Amino acid sequence: MSKVLKSKKFRIAVILLAVLILITLSIFVYKSRNTKLLDKEVYSEFRTSLEDIADSDAGGFADQQELITFIEAWADERSLEYKEDKYGNIIFTRPAIKRKKNVTPTLVAVSMNFETAVDNSQVLAAAAAVAASDIDSGKRTVVFFNDEKGLAKGYRGISKKLISSKTKVIYLDKGSSTYLSTGSFQQRYTQVSIPAKMEDNTCDSAVKISITGIKSGVIGPGISKQPDPAAALSSLLTRLKSKSVDCRLADVKIGSNGNMYPVSLEATIALNSYNMSSFTGYIDKRIKAWEKSYGADFGDLVFTYEVIEDEEALPEKVFTAETTDRLTGILYTIRNGAYRYTENDSIPEGKEAGDIYGINCITDIKASDTAIIIPVITQGVDDSFTERLINDNKVATELYECSYVQKSQVDAFLNSRDKLSRTFKSTYDKVAVDSVTETSLNIITDNYFTPCAYLQAKNSKADIIHIRTKGSSASGIANTILCYIKAKGNTSIFK
Repeated sequence: MSKVLKSKKFRIAVILLAVLILITLSIFVYKSRNTKLLDKEVYSEFRTSLEDIADSDAGGFADQQELITFIEAWADERSLEYKEDKYGNIIFTRPAIKRKKNVTPTLVAVSMNFETAVDNSQVLAAAAAVAASDIDSGKRTVVFFNDEKGLAKGYRGISKKLISSKTKVIYLDKGSSTYLSTGSFQQRYTQVSIPAKMEDNTCDSAVKISITGIKSGVIGPGISKQPDPAAALSSLLTRLKSKSVDCRLADVKIGSNGNMYPVSLEATIALNSYNMSSFTGYIDKRIKAWEKSYGADFGDLVFTYEVIEDEEALPEKVFTAETTDRLTGILYTIRNGAYRYTENDSIPEGKEAGDIYGINCITDIKASDTAIIIPVITQGVDDSFTERLINDNKVATELYECSYVQKSQVDAFLNSRDKLSRTFKSTYDKVAVDSVTETSLNIITDNYFTPCAYLQAKNSKADIIHIRTKGSSASGIANTILCYIKAKGNTSIFK
């Protein structure tokens, strides 16, 4: 073979190699452009700005309007189009580009609550980044729903026009793990009514109990880790009853926080001075137990008491022994907590013994001269398991000759469609591996109530999923959402 021929073959090989490298780089660049759509700067700036509020002298947002103003100011700085409806929702809408007018619309939903905003900074930043993105897509709507105090004002009031039968809805929130859910619990609002009578106080002393600094939260499976002011009062009254101490409840006030966990307790218990030392010794033990259980996570928590011996400072009126006993019994039997399947239960597919099937939470105690009202929120996987808790609560009230009524109900969320969940998971598997810690996205059902129920009530035909994300995964989930919106099922562009 001549040197000239060898030289030509070598040059051809070099050219072919160069072309192959160029093609490989082009594919990589093309894929990168289609899989790395999140503007990390927008995400980080929004998140940091939220977290700076926590580090400021204010230590967080003062009220819901302050949070709304914060988000709208951020949008104004970037000249983003939005509107605030009469229910306090902030709605960002991007119309479909011309060639994608027939693509199904997407709605990304996130709860906006000034009390939880800083803790949920990563999820709110994810929604903000999706709203700010200028990717080519079909119609895209991002809604910051007004969920102050968990009352769902924004969810209940949102226009049905935003959720058509073709809309793909993605609800985002934050938790301890990242997963996709297609179902969540129902929620019932019930009320215990205790007949009450007042009488003159004959005790020569009293104890004023005070618990403050409880950080509220959305009712969920972590209820056992939440300081419970109703349970604190119950333990004190039960202790006195077990020791046959003649006592009377003089007043009680729970710091109710809507449909979230209560935040405080003030109560005065009248008793005679010869029982005081033993009782305050027990209170001291309860305070230490609370500090041990909650001190690390609730730095502002304060559990104190004051002994009242001055005759002029003592309460003039107290609830009768019968009223006090009824309240003691109700609080002892209707307990806050999560309830779990046992081996003897008819356990739904995908669940197992030990998983949560229901949650019970006392949200307030409203005392007047004629009645003590105790609102209770009960969540359950379905009617049968919710009824189990409801019936237990009802039996307790009947035992103490009190009334128990259901005020309202929100049906469970259950999405029997699988197109959105399958497509989103497929998108996640293809584009999110490098940006989140979880290598796969599990599809499960939630073991608590979610606002997806309100969204489904707007249009039962809408395809809705819930994405719960760890904080560290929020940016990766935001990127996956953008990739899903851009591709709308055409995941071949990611290959």
